[in-house]
This record gives sequence, structure tokens and C-alpha cells, in this order.
Amino acid sequence: MVRFFLSAGIATVADVLVYYTIINYILKHPSIQFNQFRASAHEFTLTISYSFGIIVNFLITKYTVFNESSLKARKQFIRFATIAFIGFFANYALLRFFVELCGFWPTAGRISSALSLGFASYYIHKLFTFKVRTHA
Repeated sequence: MVRFFLSAGIATVADVLVYYTIINYILKHPSIQFNQFRASAHEFTLTISYSFGIIVNFLITKYTVFNESSLKARKQFIRFATIAFIGFFANYALLRFFVELCGFWPTAGRISSALSLGFASYYIHKLFTFKVRTHA
């Protein structure tokens, strides 16, 4: 469990650094317009940073935490990405809650949303994504 939270922590730091860099140094407007769809800067930035964090988290988790898994890497990644896709919406909802309702600074809201989902993520990945088959 310690290795999982360490790897998740490294991935979260990478995610938050990408988030911080984009929202503070790259985006110059409070919202982004895509044809007829409008997204706030913190929502748009979450999409990019979360995707980056998924890749970092999968690689570290696969090779340092659940390296005894008998599942093929492709199947692991599909499962990991599926859980991450669901987790994205949970992160999105929590980010909006922290930023728009609680008035958090966007980077603090991003950190808070990530920490809020950490324990659930461990158990889901342990029991589903990187399941180890036991032969009795």
C-alpha cells in the first residue's frame, strides 16, 4: 500500500505540476471556446493534466507496485484507463465543488480532489486492474 501511495503521489505531483504550469503560464483567459462548447480554464486544464497523470501513474504502478500481476500489460492498461475515465468525472465534480462552491484556488482544488479519491483508487486497482491470480 505504501508503494501505491508513493507512486500515486509521484503521478499526482506530475499532474499538479502540469496543471499549475498550464493554468498559470499558458492560458491567458478564464475560459476556452471550442466551436460552440465553452469550458472554464480549470476544467480544460484538468483534462490535459489528468491524462498526463494517468500515463505516469500506470507506468509506475505497473512496474513498482503490482509487478506480480499475471494479466497482460494491454489488459491492465485498458482496465486502468477505464477506472481513470470514471475517476476523471469524480475529480471533475470535486474540482468544481472546491473551486466554484468553496472558492479554492484552482491548484489547491486540484490537489484536494486528487487526495479525496486516493483510497478508493488503491482498492479498485488492487482488486480489479492489477489482480493477481492465485493458484490453490
